[in-house]
Amino acid sequence: MSTISRFWTPANIQDFSNNTTQQTAMDAQWNTNLNGFTQQGIAGNPWNATNSPVASNYFNPLTDPSASSSAYVQITWSAFPGRIAAYFPTLSSTQQLELGDTGYLSSSNAAGQTVYTPFGNIPQTPCTPVATEQVPYGPYGPRGWQDEYCEWSVYRDAATNKIIRIDFTCENPEYWNTLWMIDPDQVLALYQQTLGKPQIQLADLQLMGSNGQSVIDPSTGRPVYNPLNKWNSGPVSTDSYGGAMHLTSTPNTLQTEIGLAGAATVQRIQSCEPNVGSPQNDLICCAQYGQLHRNSDPNIGYQTNQTVSGGYSVSLANPPGLYIQTPNFSTFAVPEGQTANPADFWQVVRGSDSLVDEFGNTMPGNFILHAAYEVPAELGFTVGDMTIQGQPINWGGQIVQQILMQIVAMGYAAPVAAAIPCVGTPDVSYAQPAQLFHQAVFTGLYATGISGVDFPMSLVSNSTLIAPLVAQGAVNVPMVLVCATVALGASGQLPAVSFSDPAISVSVVSAMPVTYAVPGNTYPSEYTALNIVVSVGASASLGLQDVYVTNVGQTQQAPMPSLLNIVSAI
Repeated sequence: MSTISRFWTPANIQDFSNNTTQQTAMDAQWNTNLNGFTQQGIAGNPWNATNSPVASNYFNPLTDPSASSSAYVQITWSAFPGRIAAYFPTLSSTQQLELGDTGYLSSSNAAGQTVYTPFGNIPQTPCTPVATEQVPYGPYGPRGWQDEYCEWSVYRDAATNKIIRIDFTCENPEYWNTLWMIDPDQVLALYQQTLGKPQIQLADLQLMGSNGQSVIDPSTGRPVYNPLNKWNSGPVSTDSYGGAMHLTSTPNTLQTEIGLAGAATVQRIQSCEPNVGSPQNDLICCAQYGQLHRNSDPNIGYQTNQTVSGGYSVSLANPPGLYIQTPNFSTFAVPEGQTANPADFWQVVRGSDSLVDEFGNTMPGNFILHAAYEVPAELGFTVGDMTIQGQPINWGGQIVQQILMQIVAMGYAAPVAAAIPCVGTPDVSYAQPAQLFHQAVFTGLYATGISGVDFPMSLVSNSTLIAPLVAQGAVNVPMVLVCATVALGASGQLPAVSFSDPAISVSVVSAMPVTYAVPGNTYPSEYTALNIVVSVGASASLGLQDVYVTNVGQTQQAPMPSLLNIVSAI
């Protein structure tokens, strides 16, 4: 038995295959990220929830030697957003497809003008059947409603409006932020190649500040990556903007998926679960992970929970990721008189059809990261001239409905912790560290507004939990620590902040309220942003550091793992 050697990149893709030095750096940074995400997923919530313990039946394959002998469990779900039909069941199938593709319903008013109506309101607390408070349908953002870990964009003929090409992606934003940390020029090249758009420029991908200049990331000394840049924003693709390069809906992150799987391993006393229509959704409400009525979260969580209940410890298989499965093309048809095979128009642009793990085992399913569906121009017809189940392909969502997504879990026989009641609210809450930024990065992201579907949001909601880098010996580094359930003292005293290594010192300067969706959350919430100044001793330990935040008058609680990364130099 042995541990894994490192966390592989998604589908074990090698985006620096021609540069060994850069690929080694990419692999090392990715391994650090995934190790941190795994520690966060195991930690539970000891700050402001009851019955949210350490996930003792979720294991870290970097440190658990049973990784090599674990068996695989394939978990699949439909890629089309399940919450659309759940919350708007009276809409026709065409209307649901239009919402999936655009986020709007179109209609004509009395003057013959086209009117676009966004999603309606839905219950604010869907796990409470009698809830009356309503909120606009989320997640917000230019493609926020595509929340099944598969997002797509549609390129249409400008003259006929027929579909020419559809891009499908399940690539997590953490991976693309890591690529950018290693080499922005390679990110540019991959954008151009993957989307077939050589016109994309490096400046298009950078975060610009209010002064019109690039925001600089102290972790790298280079411009900050803009995850909602003009070529990865929205469901429409054109020659001048749009495309789906990686996931952008705020719940569609890999760190979130690991956290969901960790929370789902905790066994629950079934009599405590609410009754919201299915065991899968009941468990979502009881354990308080993910979103009700998605195809993904309830299914992933329930299958993970049931696997553990059979006497197993589990983890996401290496390489952790969300993966597109090849559709069944048997109901696709080309125009009459054509002889081409519809399956031939499916292009695996990134990822692979199969994968063998580092121990020589063939893993289940496909490991597709980015696919495109497009008819070669020389055939004389387009995707929009084809049919699925006899219906013209007018929407990208018609193909998405034929796609399954997957994660692969792995598990080994192990004792299972006793079942406990549902997650609840404690009598006393403690300050919860949520996310750490370099101050310049947070300021630039938070100040950048994004137009969603009839609901504005801040770009900081599309940040990641990749730990910012600070070098040994760095002095007076301005940072922002975002926290939940912070309470200032009676005279306005600020919380205390410290790191797991005492060689790192912190001064807390000020606090301010902020509202955004911490990555992984569907809706924005109110948090407290602590402006802090960090100094790192020359002898500080290299690697990930945990963060403690303690309200005035309270005792120190458990830290949030892996929010800071100490490196030898930048």
